[in-house]
Amino acid sequence: MLISGENTMDKKWVLADPIPEDCRTKLDRWQSEPVLQQLFWNRKLTSEEEAMGFVRYQMSHDADPHKLADMTSAVERILDAVDTGQLIAIYGDYDVDGVTATLLLKQGLEAYGAEVVYYIPDRHLEGYGIHSDVLKRFAEQGVDLVISVDCGISAFEEVQQSNELGMDFIVTDHHQISSELPEALAVINPNRPDCEYPENILSAVGISYKLVQALWSVKSPQNSHKPLSNFLDLVALGTVADLAPLIGENRYMVQAGLEIINTNPRLGIKALLGVSRSSGFVSAQTIGFQLGPRINAVGRIGNASRALSLLATKSDQEAVEIAQELEKYNRERQRMTRDMTSAALELSAKTYTTGESHILFAEHEDFHNGLVGLVAARLCQEYYLPAVVGQRKEGYIIGSARSISEFHISNAFKDCSNLLEKYGGHAAAAGFTIKQENWTKFVEHLESIAADTLKDVDLRPVLNIDAEVQASDITQRLVSQQSFFEPSGIANPQPIFMWRGAHILSKRNVGRDDKHLKLKFEGGQNGSLDAIGFGLGDRYAELNEKADLVFALEINEWNGHTNEQLNVKDIRSSE
Repeated sequence: MLISGENTMDKKWVLADPIPEDCRTKLDRWQSEPVLQQLFWNRKLTSEEEAMGFVRYQMSHDADPHKLADMTSAVERILDAVDTGQLIAIYGDYDVDGVTATLLLKQGLEAYGAEVVYYIPDRHLEGYGIHSDVLKRFAEQGVDLVISVDCGISAFEEVQQSNELGMDFIVTDHHQISSELPEALAVINPNRPDCEYPENILSAVGISYKLVQALWSVKSPQNSHKPLSNFLDLVALGTVADLAPLIGENRYMVQAGLEIINTNPRLGIKALLGVSRSSGFVSAQTIGFQLGPRINAVGRIGNASRALSLLATKSDQEAVEIAQELEKYNRERQRMTRDMTSAALELSAKTYTTGESHILFAEHEDFHNGLVGLVAARLCQEYYLPAVVGQRKEGYIIGSARSISEFHISNAFKDCSNLLEKYGGHAAAAGFTIKQENWTKFVEHLESIAADTLKDVDLRPVLNIDAEVQASDITQRLVSQQSFFEPSGIANPQPIFMWRGAHILSKRNVGRDDKHLKLKFEGGQNGSLDAIGFGLGDRYAELNEKADLVFALEINEWNGHTNEQLNVKDIRSSE
């Protein structure tokens, strides 16, 4: 239900429907904890068995990797290559998911003593996908078997070329498929309609893990003295960074991977945590906001192979050196993104009219194609409108789009397909290539589609709220129970609460340019509750004695001390 109120210009507050009484009975174990019951209900955990399975990270399905279509054929061909000493090439991708998938498969094969080479394309010079000239080089090197990770599902011509060059091809990918499959020896993709695997949400690194799991289940490697589960740190990195849903098997693997990172991290991860000044417990949020962006940065404006070398190294010195290199790339990426965002805002203003335009457009020859997606995301987030950003180069515009929940950008691109050279993506994000001469028509057509779709839509971001609470509900026990829902992320969001009429004991602006808001509320076991509102500094003047707020419950670590803290997502004065 929609929470009404006059001062809701920034976000819509939407409170989840209350748990039915019959479901409270099924969750009788927590009869005295109605807030926790509501949290379980909101996540479709409607019985004690389901809730306990979720809390204990138990999988509800058979995770046998051989249920993936073509897995048996792939395993047989790979083991034959291993036994006969054939050269195997892994063709990866330049984002975190692709890099971790490449490394996991490489190390999984090397445990057999296999001879393995790998290739990760240059985002700026080559772009995404399988490239013909690389396959030719593989053939010249004497490669007998090519395995793609995080790509290849639409590489029809390239797979056929590989066959003609005498190299067998195994595709492992997690992207959506068309009505046809490449003519590869095996195509492992959980989105195949004939795939019996019970989940189709695995990331690319998750599929690499399942492939190695299947291999090791058939034949134990002679050069590995560690369990297969040691690779789950890589699965956690790639799965979280690729925004894969953190439910089911993904959540189970990410949780196990985080345990490894927190207890015995790879040297590269340890060094990357150091340069990013991350201390304390490493969570999915640490991957999403600290580790992932640094690994992605080198893939965006440098060579992603450096990130793979960081994660693979056994040398402390090399780990520190490469981590520092990635930190420099990340700072440069941040600077370039800020500059590009400012330029994109100026360009989009030329075609945007308040109240009449429904989408933002910006293209320029000086834009970096590795950053157009980030800039589109910034514009989309800032103005809660779909945004399309592209780089103009040699008669073409290559770009990315990011969208809001009310507008399916990939479907909109499909309606403009007669103007596009190629496109792909999903509801929230898509990429495209278009001839420069078609850009104006494309802008007009896409704006027309957006105007028709969004004409009667209240364009404000939504804050989905799990439960309304009072001061008496915010106990240390409820704070500790937040760990039940970790790791949180896509499809398994962090629990969010609403508190009406909270009494403000103190307030002050903090941070550069007073950007953030520091608060103290009456309540809690010690008589007060600390709160921080990132990016809410401009609310200082409008807040009086009491406030309504939406927040997440967190543990704040500072100078060796920990205390509960409300992470405020939105706040307004009580009516």
